[in-house]
Parts: sequence; C-alpha cells; structure tokens
Amino acid sequence: MIQQKKKVVLFLPHRADPKRGEMFSADLLPLELLQIATGPAAEGYEVVMLDAMIEENYIEKVLEACEGAICFASSCILGYQVYDGFVVAKAVRERYPDLPIIWGGWFPSVIPEMYLEADVADAVCIGQGEIAFLEIVQALESGEDLANIPGLAVKRDGRTVYTDHREVVNFDKFHPVPWHLLEYERYAELQLRPTQQKVRHRFPLPGHWTPDNPPRAFSHFSSFGCPEPCTFCCSPAITGRRWKAIPGKQLAEEIAELQERFKFDVLRFQDANFGVAEKRTKEFCQELVDLKVPIHWNGTIEVETIMRYKTETLDLLEESKCHLLWLGAETGTKEMQERIKKNIGIDNIPTAIGELAKRNIVPGTFWIIGYPGETQESMEETLRQAAKVKHAFPIAGSEVYPFRPIPGTEDWDAAVKLGYNPPKDFQEWGDCFEYKYNAQNTPIPASVRDTWTHYNNTASIYDKHVEEGPQWMRELLSKAAGWRLKRGSYGFPIEQKMFDLYVRATGQAQGGDAMTKA
Repeated sequence: MIQQKKKVVLFLPHRADPKRGEMFSADLLPLELLQIATGPAAEGYEVVMLDAMIEENYIEKVLEACEGAICFASSCILGYQVYDGFVVAKAVRERYPDLPIIWGGWFPSVIPEMYLEADVADAVCIGQGEIAFLEIVQALESGEDLANIPGLAVKRDGRTVYTDHREVVNFDKFHPVPWHLLEYERYAELQLRPTQQKVRHRFPLPGHWTPDNPPRAFSHFSSFGCPEPCTFCCSPAITGRRWKAIPGKQLAEEIAELQERFKFDVLRFQDANFGVAEKRTKEFCQELVDLKVPIHWNGTIEVETIMRYKTETLDLLEESKCHLLWLGAETGTKEMQERIKKNIGIDNIPTAIGELAKRNIVPGTFWIIGYPGETQESMEETLRQAAKVKHAFPIAGSEVYPFRPIPGTEDWDAAVKLGYNPPKDFQEWGDCFEYKYNAQNTPIPASVRDTWTHYNNTASIYDKHVEEGPQWMRELLSKAAGWRLKRGSYGFPIEQKMFDLYVRATGQAQGGDAMTKA
C-alpha cells in the first residue's frame, strides 16, 4: 500500500466571467488538472482538485485547501481564466506567503515573466506538464532547487531564468489519468440544468438530443501539440510542432471504459488537432464501431487532412457516429494562406466541408479577418468565401472571428510593429477574448465590420438558428437570408427587420427591444 504523502492543491479558473451572465459548456472538464495530477496521484500524494465552474465561494475553498499543502498549482489559457487565476493566486500568496505557487498552461507558457514578476508564481511550467509537475512536487518535498528541473521558468536574482529544454514525449510516459478525482456528476448536473445564461462553446447537439433534452457530455485529451506552422498560434513555439497521441485502438478501448463508468452520451476531444494521423483515426473509429460504444463524438481536424483521408476513413467517421469536426479555414485568399503559413488550397475548403456534410458530420468552420497587414480586399474576400460555404452547406458552421494577437506567435510580433497595444495587466489580458466583436485594436475597416455583422446575422437566420415563430415564417426568412449569402450582398436586412417586427407584434419584446435577435 502506498503511504499517503503531502497535499497538492490544483485549481482551474473560470473560463468566462460569471458577472457577464455567461458560462462555458459544462462538458469542458478540468482535463488540465487531471493530466498534471497523473504523477502525484500515482505516487501517493493527496490531490485536491477545485474547478471554479462547479464551486461556489471557490476562493475560500482554495484557501482552506491550501492549509498544510506542499504547493498550489493552476493552469489557464488566454481569456478570463488569466484574470480569475491571478486573483486566486494572489489570495493564496497573501494567506500563505511561503507556499510555492506553480503555473502551467498555454498562456503562462508564453509569458511566464508576467507571473514571476507579479509574485503569483514561484515557477512556470512551459509546455507539457505531466512529468515536470511530479518532479516539481518531489523537489519541493526534498528541498531541491526548482532551477534544476527541465522545462521551467523561475526567478533568480530578480530576473527570469529558463531551465534546460524539456522534450515533448508520448502519453505512454505518463501515469494513468486519475479519473477518480473527477466529480463528473456535478458537471452532468450543470449540463442538464435549465439556464438563462448564455452558454459559450456549446457543441451542436447530435441525433435526437435537443436543448430541452440535452445529453450527458464528456471531454478528453487524446493528443498533445500540432504539426502546423501557423503564424497566429503559439503551439509552434511551445511544442516545436511535435504531435504526440494515444494510439487509435487503445484510445477507443479507454473511451469505452470511461463511457461504461460515467454513462455519457457525447464525447468532445479537446485536442488541438485530433485528426493528424489517418491510420490512428481509422483504428479509433473502427474500434468504436466494433465495441459498439453508444456515443456520438466530435473533435478537431484540418481541411487538408480531410482532403488526404481515404473514402473508407471518411465513411468510418460517419459510422462511428462522429457528428461534428472543427476545422480552421482561416482566410479566403491564397495570398493570406501563404502569409499565415497555413497553405490551404482555397478550392479545397468547400470540397472538404462537402465531404463531411454529405456524411451528416457538421463542419464547424472558422475564418479570421484582420491579420497584421491584411488588406481590406482580403478581408472582404474571406467574408465572401464564408458566405459561399454557408450557402452551399447549411449544416456547416462558418464563423468569422477577428484576429487577436497571442504572445509567442509570429503574428504577435507583426501586430506590435504595426502599433498594437498589448494588455498591460492580468485584468486586461482577462478581458481581451470576452466578446466576438471586440477586435482589440485589430484594424478592421468600418465597412468590413458592417458587412461582417450583417453576415453573422444573416447566416444565423439561414440555418434556422431562429427558433421562434411558425415554420412557414422561419422558412421564408431562411430563403431570404440564403439569397443574400449567395450574392454576398446584404443591403437593407429585410428578413431581420421582419423577424424583429414579428417578435414585437407577438409581445415577445422586453424593454422596447426584441427578445431575440438573429
């Protein structure tokens, strides 16, 4: 029997500011914490895991848990988590000034000096954290200097010091994920609970599931890293474009076991790039089919990856009940594809989307406008391409987002040179991803912004996002919206005005405004 060792406290900050009346989909489990808990849990340390999503008064609970702990650790990505995590870490520092604080995750990995200089971190783990975190915990217990551990940023003599580089390794080098630490039923209860809050990052529902009859959903990390060289992403700098993944057959067997244990209906892979290796994808899908795992699943994939997949592999995606694949089209011009190093063939975008759509797999497609140095003509062409895709494949998501500079990327440097003013503190970093139209100094011309807004509203009406009203009215509005998407001409949005008038006429308006606007 393993003797119980000292306590480790892990905390995951809020993904969205609850004061804004928003929440993230509760299928986004605290996978970051579960992954770094693999080593300490296997070695007998007491692991206390707290997720702001499911905890009320979580700051006090964290402070209480930190009593007698060997360290406090947290992880975040760019967005509200940055600020929320800072507030909690600062409270921990004030209550327990001698307690080591460790940070990891995508955002701290690319800007560790901010955490060290603010004195809310004693060390920041860069990149993969499973092995590094166990070594940190063991070093803290033995009194060893953290500067001897590879893959960290620490502060020494008033400056940030980077320790030796740590290679990206495969999942077989890690201890098993301690799923016993996951209080899954608390997440399932949130998923099934009716809410008036706006739920962000909620996946489209498959099969017979509806908002009134939602599924039990689960999420999983099956790979780390991405081989793509995209200039707007920090992965190339953090992972060296390395991609490590759980083998397909093994992954399907693990998913089958987890489904039997937690009884979920839908699985979301939170991988940066799930579909890199066709052989792995094919093995995974075939094993899901053979094991008759009763789930739908979704993940991420690249346009050019779909183009490379054989027909039988694409068919297996459908047979294994893949219901959604997220893919980045990124831009609608060949010149910008080359500039951002994505190099997607423009004609391949609708072809790949069509391959998924005809198999009833929702293509969740993303586009970006406002890259550093991008011309107005390029942005307008991206909006035209997005509209063409949406019109041709109503099942497809075709979302257009503003470029946002991320530290640790090539485009960050380019944006700064062009006059971008970066956030100055944790609060500003936490605010910078809070709203789709908040372009954060992205130079999007007013006329492009106007077209962009009209496109988003029109696309919502076209795919019958609008649920109010009789079917004949929804069909009529959808046809009008489709006409606009096909021609890329938005003008006076009569279908949007018609819907607004309908809402007012039926008494659904609140405070003088339509209850629901497309």
